[in-house]
This record gives sequence, C-alpha cells and structure tokens, in this order.
Amino acid sequence: MAEETARKDHGPRKRFTKGQAVGVMVTGGLLLVVPWFIPSEQGSTLQVVKTGISLAGLVGLCVGSYFRP
Repeated sequence: MAEETARKDHGPRKRFTKGQAVGVMVTGGLLLVVPWFIPSEQGSTLQVVKTGISLAGLVGLCVGSYFRP
C-alpha cells in the first residue's frame, strides 16, 4: 500500500494566543449569563434583545474555544 506523506492539517490556520482565547471565552460567557439576571416579559422587545445577546455570547464562547492554542 502507498504510504501517505502529506500531513493533514485540522483546525484553523491562525490561532489566538492563550490570553486572547481566554479573553474571548470569558467575554462570551459573560454575554451568555448576564441576560439571565435582567427580567423581561415574554414576547417583549427586551426579551428578543436578551436572546440576541445570549446567542452572541454563545458564538463568542465557541469562537474562543475553536481558536485556542
């Protein structure tokens, strides 16, 4: 059988430094948790804004963990 000589790279080509990755993940975690403590009525505009902020926090948390060193 032929031997594979090409190295397969997985993951991003450019990574964050450890401090940058931790900072992005902490910020994302805070954005995910802070809206839990703001009361709002169901169906209100504030609830939609809170949901958007939480989603942005989740995305930030995932980006930080994906690009970590």
